[in-house]
Amino acid sequence: MAVLKYQSDKFKCGNHKYTLTFFTSTYNRKDTITRTYESLLSIIPPYYNGSKVTFEWIIVDDGSTDNTAELCRKWCDENRLPMRYYQQENQGKHVAMNFAIQQAACGEFWLTIDSDDTILPNALEIYFREWNNIGNDDEFCAVTARCKEENGNIVGNPLPHSPLDVSAIDLRLKYRIKGEMLEMYRVEILKQYPFPSYDPRMRFCPESIIWFEIAKKYKMRVVDEAARIYFHDTATSIMSAKNINRSAANYYLWLYHINNLSRYIIYNPVFILKAYVGISMDGFTSGRNVFSILKDCNSLLKKLLAALFMPIGLILSRR
Repeated sequence: MAVLKYQSDKFKCGNHKYTLTFFTSTYNRKDTITRTYESLLSIIPPYYNGSKVTFEWIIVDDGSTDNTAELCRKWCDENRLPMRYYQQENQGKHVAMNFAIQQAACGEFWLTIDSDDTILPNALEIYFREWNNIGNDDEFCAVTARCKEENGNIVGNPLPHSPLDVSAIDLRLKYRIKGEMLEMYRVEILKQYPFPSYDPRMRFCPESIIWFEIAKKYKMRVVDEAARIYFHDTATSIMSAKNINRSAANYYLWLYHINNLSRYIIYNPVFILKAYVGISMDGFTSGRNVFSILKDCNSLLKKLLAALFMPIGLILSRR
């Protein structure tokens, strides 16, 4: 359980309702989170439902050992924006996000911004313009914008047209759109889809598991406009090296793809076949045996395909 350490005087809930909650999970990012903070200060709030958009910032520190706490206390003392700083033992971003969503009682919408990235000044104008255009349509869960590299190039390939109203599954598998994106979700929907902790060794949960679960019921509006600058900082990233903790998490990503998305092989065979290799590669790396891997597949055909690709996964697990 995370513990509240600091909050700015500007933060208030009760009778005040924020339009948006920004969330950041951080781990030893004192050298990069300042640019995140400064980008939030530069945001130009648009109008939504006749009022100017207001936002809060929730930070959950996932066991940092640098001086992130002192930095956040300084920002709370500066009182330039409504913010709360929590600390938890190192458990992973998914645990931090589950906690933070429950604290976002004041917010209607939710944006996750990583502790090494920046939000663009006009980002909220993009999101709320599109949300207003959608209207009161309960089929939509989010508005999604693109990210761009430090050099200004959009990350990934272009949409077939913009805006594109689509489920997150069809976006990635049917239309094969690649690249980092930034979603503004409805808080009430996120609260219905907590991130699972399948294995105590996990220090992250692949986010697409939840995005794809939401996509079974809801669609999103995607636009070919950038709202975030994506930085490639890998020094403290769990994704930067092969390890058991990472494999323990990735195993469930491949399992989810196999058990839930195999029918999409007609649109994206490489995506699905990669999962059949990955489930044994990360399964063996994280200490599973042949029988436990095959048991997790939810049909005989899927078990046979997993067994067929298992020699490749075994070779890759030993590299």
